[in-house]
Amino acid sequence: MIAGCATNPAFNSALPAVVIGKATEVDIGAYGRNFDENPYLEPRTLIRGKLNEFFIVKIQFNLASESRISIIAEAVSADGKQAARVYDTQGFKAYWEANIFKDNDTQKQRKFTSIERSCIPAMSFTQRAGQGELFIPIVGSNPIPRPAKIYVQVSASSGESVVYNYTLE
Repeated sequence: MIAGCATNPAFNSALPAVVIGKATEVDIGAYGRNFDENPYLEPRTLIRGKLNEFFIVKIQFNLASESRISIIAEAVSADGKQAARVYDTQGFKAYWEANIFKDNDTQKQRKFTSIERSCIPAMSFTQRAGQGELFIPIVGSNPIPRPAKIYVQVSASSGESVVYNYTLE
């Protein structure tokens, strides 16, 4: 599967090939104001509140040529156990399929289209040349057990490898 929009901005030699960071509220807010329309906001109920906690990682690409991308990602608690699950497109769509409470077909399709356009397609995929960005949703129970270490490594076939570490405290 090739990820990225057909109209990706052109490669810029002044920028790094891969940048990884925590998605900002602005990044996430671009997909909607509430979880009914935005797949990157946690589902909520009136009685239980937030069911899960999301940590969204943003990967920015600036590739001179089409590249094979490999991702290793995990969220581990202090005792070494998995603290949250890492999702790709199909897994995240399945998550939402299981956690849709009142979405109508239009909301569901909008949410799934957003996932298809912005979530990593798999842990290994081909990324088009130029600039682009994708999200890695990491989802755990609410709250994700603290402290938890988020680890993401992105490697490109052109030789770039970037590691991102973040501690949830």
